[in-house]
Order: sequence, then C-alpha cells, then structure tokens
Amino acid sequence: MRQVVLPGPGRCEIVERDEPPGGPGHVVVDVGVSVLSPGTERAILLDRPTAGSRFPEFPGYMAAGTVRGGPGFAPGTRVAVRRARHADTAVVPARHVRAVPDRVAPADAAVWQLALTALHGLDTGGQLAGEPVTVIGQGLLGVITRRLASALGAPRVRAVAASTARTWTCRTEPSTVFGEPGQFDGGTPLVVDATDSGPGLAVAIAAAADGGRVVLLGSPRAEQADVPLQQLHDRRIDLRGAHVSGMTEADEDRLTDLFFSLLEQRRFTVRDVLADYPAHRAPEVYRRLADDRAFVSAVLHWDTPPPAPGWPALVARPLRFGLLGCGDIGIEDARALAAADEAELTACHDPVAELAEETAARFGGAWETSVSALLARPDVDVVVVATPHDTHEPLLTRALAAGKHVLLEKPVAQDLVSARRMADLAEGSGLRTGVLFPTRTDPRFRQAVAAVAAGEIGDPLGVATTYFTDKPVAYFLGGISGRVSTTWRLSKERAGGGFLIMNLIHQIDAVRALIGREPDRVYAETAPSATAAAPGIEDVVSVVLRFGSVVATLVGSASVAGGRGMRTRVWGEKGEVRLTPDYELTRRGTSDPAEGAATGAAPTAIDLRTWAFTRFARAVDEGTPVDVSLADGLCTQAVVEAAYASARLGRAVSPARLLEGGTP
Repeated sequence: MRQVVLPGPGRCEIVERDEPPGGPGHVVVDVGVSVLSPGTERAILLDRPTAGSRFPEFPGYMAAGTVRGGPGFAPGTRVAVRRARHADTAVVPARHVRAVPDRVAPADAAVWQLALTALHGLDTGGQLAGEPVTVIGQGLLGVITRRLASALGAPRVRAVAASTARTWTCRTEPSTVFGEPGQFDGGTPLVVDATDSGPGLAVAIAAAADGGRVVLLGSPRAEQADVPLQQLHDRRIDLRGAHVSGMTEADEDRLTDLFFSLLEQRRFTVRDVLADYPAHRAPEVYRRLADDRAFVSAVLHWDTPPPAPGWPALVARPLRFGLLGCGDIGIEDARALAAADEAELTACHDPVAELAEETAARFGGAWETSVSALLARPDVDVVVVATPHDTHEPLLTRALAAGKHVLLEKPVAQDLVSARRMADLAEGSGLRTGVLFPTRTDPRFRQAVAAVAAGEIGDPLGVATTYFTDKPVAYFLGGISGRVSTTWRLSKERAGGGFLIMNLIHQIDAVRALIGREPDRVYAETAPSATAAAPGIEDVVSVVLRFGSVVATLVGSASVAGGRGMRTRVWGEKGEVRLTPDYELTRRGTSDPAEGAATGAAPTAIDLRTWAFTRFARAVDEGTPVDVSLADGLCTQAVVEAAYASARLGRAVSPARLLEGGTP
C-alpha cells in the first residue's frame, strides 16, 4: 500500500509498505480520502519537544473510504475511519469505523476524530442553547469547534486569532465575527481555547465573562505556560480541560451519534476550508503546513482518477497558472489546479480581494491586488480567465500582450462579434489559447467520439441530449455558492443570454465534436426565465441542429425540480452510444451492451477540469493542438448566436453565414 512517511524533521515522502494484517474484529477499508490534523502533524513535522516524535513517523488519524471486508459492514459501505494513517488502506478495529450517511461528503465525515474533540470540549464547557461562544485559535480544530457551536444553538460565535490570515474561513458563517486578541475582552460565558499555547490561554481568560467557563481543548504544545491563578479566583472563572483520552466509550458513542446526525441534517461542514491534493503530492502539502499561515488543512485523495486514455508521459515541470476570477467557477478551477500533476496555481486575482485571499489560502500561490500585478509575474505562464463573459475580450488582449498563454472559461465572449475579434487576435499571437469545455476531457465522451469515428454505430442518424437542472433565484444574484454579490447573470449585454449560453452551450460543443462537422442550419425556441425575471435571460430552450442527414435535438432548462443533469445519446444504422450517466454501446440486433463499455465511477466535475488543465499544460509543453482552440470555440459561439437569432425570427438560421459576417 501507499503511505505518507515523515522520515525526519521537515521531510515528507510517499512510500510503498505491506498492508497491516487484519486481526479478529478488524475492518479493512480502501481509503478514498484522508484529512490532515494540522496541530498534531505540524508539531511532529517540526519535531516540537511536546510532540514526542520518533522518526520515521507515519502520521494521520482521519480518513474515509469504502469497506473491503470485516465484521459489521457490507463490502462497499461508505465509512469514516478514526485512527487511520495517511495511506490508501486502513485496517482498524470495528469500533473506529462508522457508516457515512448518504449525501455526506467523505472529507466532512473524515474529520470525525477532531469533531469528537470539539464536541467533548463544548460538552465539558456545558454549552447552553442560545449562549454565545468564543473560540480562540482558528486552525482546523478551531474552525470545527465554532461551526459545531453554531450548529448546537450558539446565536453568535466570536473567532479570535493572533493573525488575520484565516479570516476567509468565516465567509460562510453568518453568525461568526472574527477578531484579534483584545478585541472581544470579557462578556462571553463560554470560551474554548483551541490554540495549544500559553498565550492562547491568556487570551481565552481575558475573553471570558466573570463567572464564565474556559475550556482548554486538545493537546497543549507549549512546554509551560503562565496560568493567572489570582485572576481565575477573583473573576470566578471555571477553567476546565478537555481531551479525547478522558472520554468514556459511552461519551464517544453519544457524541459520535450527534456528529453524524448534524452531518446528515447538513448543519455542519468544513469542506470549504480544506484544500484538495492527490495523495502523491503530500510533500507539497506538508511544506504548506510548515510555512503557510493562511493554510488550514488539506484532503489527500488516495483514489485520484487515472489520466484520460492515450495521454503521454508527464511534462518536465508543472506549468504555472495565474487565475483571474475567484468566484463560483474560479474556486473550482483552483481546486482542479491543486489536483493536477502538470499544472500549479501560482497567483490569483479577483476584484473582491477577500475571494482572491481565500483562494490562495486554500489552494496555494499568491493573491494579487490587480490584473496588472498578476500579468507582470514571471512565475505565471498561463492565465485562466474565469470572469463575467463581457470581460473576456479585454482580459485576453492584456494577457496576450504580456506574453501569457490563455485558457478561457466558456463561452469565448458574450457575443459573436467580440468572439470573432478574440479568435483573430489569438491566431496571430504565437501563444497557446483555448476554451475550457470540460466535457471534452470526459473519458465517456472521448470513448463515444472514438466509437462514432470507428463506425461502431454506422453512419450517424441522430443525437438527443437533455440538460435539466434547478437553479434558485440566489444563483442570479451571487452564483451557486453565494460567495459574492453580483448581478451580471441578469444582464443580456454582459452575459449574452441565459440558459443557452450559460449551460446548453456545453451540449452544443459536444454534439459538434461527436458529429465531426458544423451544422448547416439551426432552429430554436426559447422561453423567458421566471426565476431570473430579467429581459433577454431565457430559461427553457429547445434547439434543433441539422448536420446534413443527421438531426440533433437539444432540450434544457434551469427550473426543473429534481433535475437529473445531462443525458446524451447518438445513434446510427448499426447501433447506439449513450454517454451519460454511464457510457454504453449497443449494437443493432442485441439487447445487451457491447463489450468494451466503460465501467467504474463517473468522473466528477473537478476531475474533468483537472484533466483539462493537464492536457492544456501538455499542449503548451509539446507544441501540440489544444483540446478546444478559440477558432473551435468560435464555431460553437456561432451556433449559439444562430439559435438566439432563430428564436427571435421564428425560422432556421445558418451559423456559417453568421461566421462570415452575414445577417441571419
């Protein structure tokens, strides 16, 4: 099995070791993710005196995965695991394994052990519903403690830390106020000190109300600390210690049930503060753990998906990416870059500085206060543009002028006129430019393209694709995450339109690539969005594309309750290929799928973006074509423009005519 080892102070490696033997009552788990416990593991890494390090050390104690075998759990059961080292396999007593409720993220379930510590602290402090709580220290344990305090009824939580580097972690907590030591002195009936330090204790006592309770949480890392006994006596402050070693099994069971109940009710998560890394990049994670004050913790992915079929060997060094835009899509791009082998995030910028600061803190790199500062950095090779559609052209122009390769989020631009200028500029730049359509990297899509090209279904006859989702009103005012307030999605001039250019454009691009030619004509009908309630922002969309003798129909909407996402199928004289939810090739005359159908879990949206960045990095490194060039993206934009014109005019429109500058 693969496992993280710290062979000496400040060093981290991934090694191959024999799996530990499983004894009676032990469960074998194939680990999907493990989460760093930053306080304990930083102390071991830096060989602090109180850590008791005995190198080589094999760190970790929080993980989640699926059961391979053992008592009390069916194989394949999703579980969280306590006392599991950072490795791709865990063999632990059944008591240290807990089934994970449906829809709970593995990383959230994996922090079970630290959640027990936090709940034990709140329990020891006697937290009362409706009582405010102050938490000193904003590492992972501090974040978990304050979020659990809120989930258990604290109407207000004060988060105190000596540095403001982690203020970004409060962004999703409406009841939390962040402050520095001394800012919240006095007045809090319950204070939890999660700093493991002497100075932290002094801050905690100062923050407590007279007659209040102060809880020392977890494992102290200081060899000694001044304890103001006189102040404790005079102010009648009750000082209590809480460590999991002092818990009874009955307490563990009770608090475990409480934690997983909160997870199932979606009242607790820390997924937003954890950076994602493939497990083999653990040495990089431990370097951040030692040096980066804004870093909270990381998830190591032991089940990192393999590269898409046919990829060449790794590039000599990772290509360095700068990210413009850290909103809904930007933060996903940062997550994907952190998971990519051949690419790394070195800088980011957003007009809302807090978003850029949060992105850099979670996924590495520096955050810049301006576009110019990011473009001036010599350690940025590629610029990713993840900003509103109407900003794509000026940002592409500036990035190319600075000598940077550019990867644009779709669409190329808000309209065809701007997109045509951008494609012309890119063609003469001598730099690599591309458009990010993640479906192009999906192994199911690539397998379908290969099957159609090889004649597995005969000459194609038709394509049918649907995309149904359900977006709340809040999406148009701040995106899915709500991390920023913005209304550009409500503007036809800025966005270019609604569901068609925002979402169904992915299927248009995929159908073009599947058929391997451009459509002759486009017919479309649209209906306005009742959710957005803005002029020119459509919701229900139906598009018919005619490729010679092939007819493709595309239907979608963002207001379908329980929308089931994307479904695509292409058929011909000899058979049919289904792309989603699972790839399936069926030949005429048989009812069973043909041999060679893809198996395994479907890739996630982050997987697809990770592969897209990897493939773009390789294209730059090797001088090979990118997946989707701006010229290619321009053709998709022309189909979108033709669809809008068709819906407006009530007749079919030729995309080729629009590309040539003609009228619909």
